Amino acid sequence: MEKRSVARTLSAFTILFCWCLLVSCKNRSLSSDVKCGRNCSSFQQSDPLPDQPSRGVIRLAVGGDSRNDKSHVLPWAFREATRRGAKAFFFLGDLELSPAMDKRFLPHLAELGNIPFYPAIGNHEVETLGLIRGRNSDSLEKVKKFKEGFLTGSRIHLAPFSDTVVYSVDLDGGIHFILMDNVSRKGEGFGPGQLVWLAEDLSAASAEKKIILVGMHKGLAKNPVTKHAMDEDGPHAVEDSDAALELFRHYKASMVFVSHSHMHAAYLQDGIQVRLTGGMGAPLVRGLPEADGGFHHFLLVDVTSNDDHTPVHVQVVKFPCMPPCAPTMSETDESQEN
Repeated sequence: MEKRSVARTLSAFTILFCWCLLVSCKNRSLSSDVKCGRNCSSFQQSDPLPDQPSRGVIRLAVGGDSRNDKSHVLPWAFREATRRGAKAFFFLGDLELSPAMDKRFLPHLAELGNIPFYPAIGNHEVETLGLIRGRNSDSLEKVKKFKEGFLTGSRIHLAPFSDTVVYSVDLDGGIHFILMDNVSRKGEGFGPGQLVWLAEDLSAASAEKKIILVGMHKGLAKNPVTKHAMDEDGPHAVEDSDAALELFRHYKASMVFVSHSHMHAAYLQDGIQVRLTGGMGAPLVRGLPEADGGFHHFLLVDVTSNDDHTPVHVQVVKFPCMPPCAPTMSETDESQEN
């Protein structure tokens, strides 16, 4: 009887060990939506910028995805952007886990002092937990509250849409920054009205020889890094993504900034420079090593108006997370996240 008992115990321990090993391996495996795989390290690029912007240079800060910020990346990023001379902070969406929690974000804005804050809307601003979307009237109310709560900066030119958060900002140095919305209309991409507005806005900025920068929450479809982008929203969204990319190419946008996927990457898409920056505290892409973009960060963007060839330089500012601090890692596949 004792031998049987020992055998059963050993068998149970063996099964438990194998199950734990399987779960551990699964949690360490790379999220399925990541397209670059073993080549993600080739999409890492950072320009060495001085501690303070040089004369004639306008420095901006860009980042996104601070929900579930257990490592406290957000307040650090705001303080560091302020210390290093940023003139504005452009945030690419997903302030908090759910819209009802967005008011918790507001006190952090004090870290920016007098630096204006320009956010794009993320899916977590219109969906509870990034998953649950209410009736159309609920979405309209959330869009309205977002505008009232966060679009308080100066120089905002708001597009005339009640169901999306779309606007542009003209800054010193001839900088024209466009914030688009590809999340408020579930599965519909940008929508025809927003694309018409975009074409008109780009045309006017181009005629004035502005340096055009664009920000949005979800990355454009068919990018070389991740499918956790407009690809996941169906054929209408992909068509809208193609149309927007063609406009960016036609009007020679200098750079497009996106988030949604919690990582960093720098890549070309149809000749347009794109920076994926979803690292301001949200759980990092499962299984993605630091060398491949799996780290908390934000971007410093130096813009030189008199440089016709390379007017935009970008430094990736990594969060200095030292033990006992640890980066927040996701245990969920990106295909199951929103």
